[in-house]
Amino acid sequence: MGTDVRTRLIRVALGDEPADSVVRGARVVNVFTREIGAADVVLAAGRIAAVGDSGEQLVGPDTEIIDAGGRFVVPGLIDPHMHLESSNITVTELARAIVPRGVLSVCEDPHEIANVLGVAGIDLLTAEAARLPLNLFLRVPGRVPAMPADRETSGHAMDLAETLAMLDRPEAVCIGGDINPALLLGADRAQLQKIEATIERDKTVGGQLPGFGGAVLDATLVAGVEDTHVAESPAEVVEQLRKGARVLLTPRIDRLPAEEWPEVVAATERLGLDTRRLVLCTDDIHPNILVSEGHLDQRVRLAIEAGFEPVTAVQMATLNAAELMRIDRHLGSVAPGRFADLVLLDNLEDFSPSMVLYRGEVVATGGSLVDEPPAADSPGWSTGTLQVALPTPEDLALRVDAPDGPVTANAVAFGAPKTMRRVQLQARGGVVGPDGSADVAAIAVLERHHGTGNIGKGFVTGLGIRGGAVASTVNHDSHNVVVVGDSHASMAAAAGAVIEAQGGYAAAVGTEVAAVVPLPIAGLLSPEPLEVVGERLAAVERVLIEELGCSIGYRPIYALNFLCLPNIPDVGFTDRGIILTETMEIIGPLAAAGA
Repeated sequence: MGTDVRTRLIRVALGDEPADSVVRGARVVNVFTREIGAADVVLAAGRIAAVGDSGEQLVGPDTEIIDAGGRFVVPGLIDPHMHLESSNITVTELARAIVPRGVLSVCEDPHEIANVLGVAGIDLLTAEAARLPLNLFLRVPGRVPAMPADRETSGHAMDLAETLAMLDRPEAVCIGGDINPALLLGADRAQLQKIEATIERDKTVGGQLPGFGGAVLDATLVAGVEDTHVAESPAEVVEQLRKGARVLLTPRIDRLPAEEWPEVVAATERLGLDTRRLVLCTDDIHPNILVSEGHLDQRVRLAIEAGFEPVTAVQMATLNAAELMRIDRHLGSVAPGRFADLVLLDNLEDFSPSMVLYRGEVVATGGSLVDEPPAADSPGWSTGTLQVALPTPEDLALRVDAPDGPVTANAVAFGAPKTMRRVQLQARGGVVGPDGSADVAAIAVLERHHGTGNIGKGFVTGLGIRGGAVASTVNHDSHNVVVVGDSHASMAAAAGAVIEAQGGYAAAVGTEVAAVVPLPIAGLLSPEPLEVVGERLAAVERVLIEELGCSIGYRPIYALNFLCLPNIPDVGFTDRGIILTETMEIIGPLAAAGA
């Protein structure tokens, strides 16, 4: 804060100096006590000097009076865990979208862009954020790349020295936990070193505890993990809360969807559990969903709809998050000394802000920023990152020695968890092809960072794709080119469209490309406005559902993004093949021939 600022706040609080501005006639939501009380909020030097009756002694000739008119005043929302790369837009576009929604702080884990561009990619994001009315904090990537090089090919690596240097940055609040939990259960020395360094700096240790209970939960918490964002059931939430973890809730199609949140509410009420360790987050939110549903504000609405009291829901998106990230001294409450990051609402249930203040300045009204930020700068080195040739159908085909006959193959089955299934297929002319009638599609992952020519080939089930293919460079964590389809010709068309766009998404019907989302920045982000990117992705999903018959009717791209991820049980698919999460062993695409 600094001595001069603190001195100014003291003098304003005592009435010895006039305030810079006063929010008058507010109903202040107190997230410490879960009370709502009539009060004025007195602001100076970008912070809150006092909360109460402002009185005329605090009003000088230059003091701005903001008439709240009985509206609710809540702290700016804090997203404790997100990957803006999944939103496929620049930081500038993210701020334009979420600040008017009341989201003023995000804890970004940039391991996605780091896997492509390294530390320079992270710097690109933080430099852009510095000129925006948005607090961008870093969840320092816990491990880049996620897998050893002989399991998955990534674009860059972050060594221990780079990780420690990033932890020392003022915007760093956490070591990210989006890593394979097997590293912690196996007491991986390098990972434990990072955790110890984080604790020494009094920063938070992030983690993920997918399906964890009993001994493995205890062991992971002993390793230092403090939060998890991948709970699979209400019972799991309860056990993890009881063991001291902070549980981050975000709705997913494959684990703890919003339809199950009322069970979480019922469990907390039935068991008398404190909700102070429940936190709301977004994690991965796609641009079309951001446009249609919202961001962390939507999570607050979902929590209220599930049965949480409105003030409790606000608390889960403000103070609880601030305490988790150890930034509650500055953010997360409408209280003296905190930054004047404030949101004015007509009612709490709808959570539709009418005015947003950042550091005491009005930055958004009526759902839009007051001042449009300048366009983001995308340096040349951040584009043109795909070093991979256009594939032919033959490149993507899985060949076997026997020309014809039945083949038993290993297939990744989408779900929570992702599992491996044995499927029966036919070899014809020495090629094992997919079987759309049995919901078995082909999958290929093309290495795109170093021009190695690696192509992982295999099969996937649980998507229902027939009559075409879908491809993407957004697939966690290394973001190679993944393509899924029911014919190699369709797959080559979709993958080729993504490569020619230097990253993005594409859907092909037959061999005709029907929809494309170009993402030229690191193959992850677009320089275009959010609305444009959102509509393009919505078009890809419409093709998937309406023309290719994808059985996942809501956010099917989410399924595609996570098929490759080897860190979340039980399997993932990389440019080296199927990876078992628990052992990081590579499994071949064929289980047996002629069986």
